[in-house]
Amino acid sequence: MILLQVDTGTSARDLPSLPHAMLAVSTALEKKAEDVVLLDISSVSIMADFFMICTVRTDTHARAVRDSVTQALEQAGLKMRRREGSDASGWVLLDWGDIVIHIFGPSEREFYSLEKLWGDARVIA
Repeated sequence: MILLQVDTGTSARDLPSLPHAMLAVSTALEKKAEDVVLLDISSVSIMADFFMICTVRTDTHARAVRDSVTQALEQAGLKMRRREGSDASGWVLLDWGDIVIHIFGPSEREFYSLEKLWGDARVIA
């Protein structure tokens, strides 16, 4: 089991999707995803409650993280709304409704810099 440092302010704590978002984070970490960040975007966007962003080193690593997170969230009763990108593209997006997961290669993560783009969002993990 991986221990996480979590900052759950009152807004994040009140969101019913937080346990599922934390499940995605812990699953990605178990698969050795790097620089995993969970952003609470609920106060700055109506599209979702959370963005999980992580970095992977290879296409195979992207597939392993994607498949494991998908399996964990499906076992928790969630249904994926949409998947965009491919393991080889450097950016895979998994839309679970209240949780959007971004799996990046290193250069794509630096280029798109979602943490800066969503700079007003609160970092949860």
